Amino acid sequence: MPSEPRTFMLPGRPTAVGALRAERRIGRRVAMGACLTAALGALARYTLFSGAAASTERRAAENVFHAAREASRALAEGRLSPATWQELVEQAFHGVSQEEIARAIDIESLLARAPAASRGAAVVPFSTALPGDEGPRLVTKLFVLRAGRANPPHAHDNMVSVHYVLRGRFHVRHYDRVRDEPGGIVLRPTIDRILGPGEATSISDERDNVHWHVAETDGVLLDVLCADLEGRPTDTHLVDPVRAELLEGGLLRAPRLSTVGEALERFG
Repeated sequence: MPSEPRTFMLPGRPTAVGALRAERRIGRRVAMGACLTAALGALARYTLFSGAAASTERRAAENVFHAAREASRALAEGRLSPATWQELVEQAFHGVSQEEIARAIDIESLLARAPAASRGAAVVPFSTALPGDEGPRLVTKLFVLRAGRANPPHAHDNMVSVHYVLRGRFHVRHYDRVRDEPGGIVLRPTIDRILGPGEATSISDERDNVHWHVAETDGVLLDVLCADLEGRPTDTHLVDPVRAELLEGGLLRAPRLSTVGEALERFG
């Protein structure tokens, strides 16, 4: 389910017990992050230096997808929060160039399989299965968009994903999903900027859940996701931020759109 709206409070004068609890919480968080970072680093070294016949690009891409797999496994086992998954997987992608990723996945062959799309994106799924892969299923696919086309604004339940720009430029907008209402979703704007090759944004139930990508030029997005978190089904909710009602505090009450066709007609 969507997370509750985040609240912000000015810090008060801590009690001794409160300070101790806070210190323990911070300590646990730091320790968990340090252990996971070390594990990802060890896995990265194994991946990068195993298999002498593998190309540099292939090894770099394997490193990124292994890191996403390891973060997804930690998330499934409750050792990681969805928001931390976002940070770690985005960080993994920042360690390589989009050219390395594109060559490693043989982007030209994938684009040759892209179906025709009169609106929205042409979607090309592909596999990143590697020796020893196990754990949560990591889904990878390309979104291929012509200039002016869009992946319409929408939310997801029980899913984490990263959208990485392989080619082109995209106007990207994200919103926190503050609360669901019968006729719409209350949003808090969080991201509104142009992304180019090598840049990424991400979503989870905790942060930046509603997302909207508009192609400024012909472009390709790489989508890496893990769905059905905690055994709960992933669902999609289409919304219209443009026709949203402005609420106090800069919040928006965005009406729902009932069908994909309606969303594509409006935005795609």
